[in-house]
Amino acid sequence: MIIDQAALGVDTHAFQSSDLVTQARVFLQNTRSAVTDELFKKWQAPRSNPMSVVQAFLLATRNGGLALRRPDLGVLSVGAKADVVVWDGTSPSLLGWVDPVAAIILHSNVGDVEHVLVDGKFVKRDHKLVVGDYGSVKSRFLDAAKRIQEQWRQIPRPTLDERTSAGAPIVHPDEVDVTAGDGTGYGQLYVQD
Repeated sequence: MIIDQAALGVDTHAFQSSDLVTQARVFLQNTRSAVTDELFKKWQAPRSNPMSVVQAFLLATRNGGLALRRPDLGVLSVGAKADVVVWDGTSPSLLGWVDPVAAIILHSNVGDVEHVLVDGKFVKRDHKLVVGDYGSVKSRFLDAAKRIQEQWRQIPRPTLDERTSAGAPIVHPDEVDVTAGDGTGYGQLYVQD
């Protein structure tokens, strides 16, 4: 399967992590699962993983620049934009792995990021953000997030039709419950009909 010029991005962190490596890991695992499931349906087993960690890494790095037709993005070379992420290879998540790409895609988290440079300027150094007045930015963000979430909860939920526009019936899926007793974890903060 070829997905030429595909790339991953994070438009908003309202619905998923803004950590691009996490998105690459989720994409990798979902792709592996989907391809492998097709084999299982034919009573076949994969000889190897259908997608490598290198492919996932490229989706999160180099391929973004290629998708934008910007050869100066997502690559370390003379004349390219100096957008660089440095992971701490001594962190517990990354310690001891031989393949650094596999370690980053399969095991890293944002706490493992030691430095980030954007266009050659540090925005994170020694595990700390160093951009402007971060305290003020964080405070304004938290105020706005609280206000937006309160407004969102006040909006009446739309009622769903019985069928989608394509004609498929709209049904309640089975909910996953990992605890004994009543409830599935959905509470007052969750939108339900």
